[in-house]
Amino acid sequence: MRLLSVFTLSCSLVAVAGLCIRDSTTAITLDQLNKAIPVRASDSSCSSVSTPDECAPNSRAVVAINAAIAKYGVTQRGEIVALISLMAYESGNWQYNTNHFPGRPGQGTRAMLMYNFIEQYAQALYPSEATQAVGSSTEAQNNVRALVLNDNDSFGSAFWYLVNKASGYHAKADKLRSGNADDFKDYIVNGVGAGWDDTRHTIWQTVNSAI
Repeated sequence: MRLLSVFTLSCSLVAVAGLCIRDSTTAITLDQLNKAIPVRASDSSCSSVSTPDECAPNSRAVVAINAAIAKYGVTQRGEIVALISLMAYESGNWQYNTNHFPGRPGQGTRAMLMYNFIEQYAQALYPSEATQAVGSSTEAQNNVRALVLNDNDSFGSAFWYLVNKASGYHAKADKLRSGNADDFKDYIVNGVGAGWDDTRHTIWQTVNSAI
């Protein structure tokens, strides 16, 4: 299946020193995602991984990512590239939907949100179900996580986090600028609070070149 997308791909002028600061994108194509995450280009690519039930090929991922772009209003190219790169790293290129190493209860989605954020995310989307499921046990935390493991919510988690938990990086003239690797590193280290390594940079370079 090929998604038809609409691209503005023109730089919007924002009243910040008269500089052109962003490319605006309303959707990504399957071809672009296949170039960004080539290991998941084939629908059969998940059959050879250790967690086939959690794995998603790009044909599923692109639908969910485009749904998140529309739902959360994240249309700056730099932000979309950053979020896809973050999720690709955290999920092993869409292989994992829950934390396996070391296997923390309640941690998951393609962004591998820690349980405290999983609970907030589930409460925001499914308040009644999440309230009933919340508890301190491993089973309860995994039950809350299960509420947001469907494709749209799982791939949408990084977008929700940016807009609701790291809003200082969303739609800003000096944050997550298109094609800026240092902005991506800043977001990972200071916006997400995660560690930085060369693999994150390599993934970002591939995604940035593809989209």
